[in-house]
Amino acid sequence: MLKRIRASHPFLYCILAAVLFLLAMTVGLELFLLVLVLLGPAAMGLFTQEMFLLQCVNEQFGLGAGVFLLWRTGRLWVYRQRGRGFLDGLLLGMVPFVLLCQSLSFNLGVAGPAQGAPLRPLWQIAVFFLCMFLISMAEETVFRGVIGQTLLEHFGPSRAGVWKACLLSGLLFGAGHLINLRASEPMGVLIQCCVTASLGMLYAAVYFRGGNLWVLIFLHTLQDTAAAIDIGLYQTTDSISEIISSYDPRMLTGVLLYLIPTAFLLRKGRIPEVAAFWARPERPARSPEQA
Repeated sequence: MLKRIRASHPFLYCILAAVLFLLAMTVGLELFLLVLVLLGPAAMGLFTQEMFLLQCVNEQFGLGAGVFLLWRTGRLWVYRQRGRGFLDGLLLGMVPFVLLCQSLSFNLGVAGPAQGAPLRPLWQIAVFFLCMFLISMAEETVFRGVIGQTLLEHFGPSRAGVWKACLLSGLLFGAGHLINLRASEPMGVLIQCCVTASLGMLYAAVYFRGGNLWVLIFLHTLQDTAAAIDIGLYQTTDSISEIISSYDPRMLTGVLLYLIPTAFLLRKGRIPEVAAFWARPERPARSPEQA
């Protein structure tokens, strides 16, 4: 059934994929909390007091939804596809990579120590990095591996088709962050949605040009790590929801920072590179030795 919906109604399929992703995390978390109640106060205290540990569990439900969609539509090969390779793919994402390294360096060297907060225990720091990886893998699986690839297959690897796929997948990626309205201020969430929509377009451009999902997982992990490194390493009273609430309109400059390299990556002369990886999206291209 999922294959038929994907082939006949790709837009509906993409919306359903995003809804299933968010629903899986919401319902899965509620069921997990119910299990913790049954296990007793000790288990509940461990997971509710360490926010990143609970988030790790939550993201696995979302990742499971994405893997399920890939499995049922015969596209688990997106994890195996190498495209241009990891390093060449990372070169395509050099602009966000440099910006994220700068942000990480600033937050790592200034923000935490400036507060005089002590470091978290080593196990909590390890959980933080695991959490950032799981968030990235879950979101990239759904919004690039499922949604982005579905839209590109539908529109085709022409210049107009690639731009449409980038735009729509980016908008869905931004809209998916509206779920943060549950715990954060509306203005902060709306700003986050605008920035992540443009970031989603850039990530889609890198994915379409490079054909390697792991490059996006790496960049996304770096993105989230840079944004939350302060509360991940130091024992502060802040939380992710408070960070989102603190976003102000000045962050909208990030939209241009992401859209300009997107336009550069998808310039007319480079569109044929997209077709090289995605001309036959039903399966990864075989090597000459396999042909």
